[in-house]
Amino acid sequence: MFLFVFFISCEDEIIYSPEERFVLQAYLYANEPVWDVTVRYAVPLTVADSIGEPINEAAVTLYKNDVAYTLVSSSDSGNYYYSGDDLTVETGDIFSIEATVGEKTASATTTVPESPRGVFMSSDTIELPEIDPDDYLFFETMRDLRALQSEIQLEVFWDNPDNELHFVVIENAQEEQVSIFPDFGGNFGMTDGRDSFRRITPPTRESSYQINFREIQYWGKYMVKVYRVNQEYANLYENLTQDSRDLNEPPTNIKNGLGIFSAFNSQNVFFYVVQQE
Repeated sequence: MFLFVFFISCEDEIIYSPEERFVLQAYLYANEPVWDVTVRYAVPLTVADSIGEPINEAAVTLYKNDVAYTLVSSSDSGNYYYSGDDLTVETGDIFSIEATVGEKTASATTTVPESPRGVFMSSDTIELPEIDPDDYLFFETMRDLRALQSEIQLEVFWDNPDNELHFVVIENAQEEQVSIFPDFGGNFGMTDGRDSFRRITPPTRESSYQINFREIQYWGKYMVKVYRVNQEYANLYENLTQDSRDLNEPPTNIKNGLGIFSAFNSQNVFFYVVQQE
């Protein structure tokens, strides 16, 4: 996914050995596979703009209802995932995780929160004029379309009576994505597969988010996911957005290690970008 927070420490060593402390960063998403787990060496705060080297030989196990699920390494970047299809992540589930590197084991527990409530869009359809590269008014239409994009007000809302942290993911949901704008040769760009357009917002305690429609690149269906953030992640996020000169270790819920183990839940809504008839 999209929540990449790397943890560092304030000791004197350049990099901790696995016998000291390592960083376990694991996120679960309700109704999604388990894939967002990373194990890395810890790096001191005095090493600017750096993250620890990945650990690819860790033994990582996820527990749900006392049933163990072994995670496997997915690459040489310290990432781990569950390869089976018998594990679900649902509201209210309590998960534990253990990661062993050498003789050191780090562990943590989290609970999957409820999904956001009252999620809706201010509009579910946006109509835009089609651009015809062969039209003699081509450049005028391009200019008018870009101006129209900047005027479009599209907003997603959700209930948030307790001012909890939420974040929003916006992605094009078309299997085949066709660009709204042609290139200089008059060709419309096309991509196969989803995720060519994805925007992830910073967490907010507000109850709405206004979509920057000038970033929209493709026709078709868009999915807007509103995620509720667990408290352990809220503690971490708000600590990391404080004055960077405060060189304290960020909060962690990892026992015998650094990092975070947290869960998120989302509610999805959609909008469509279509050509004017």
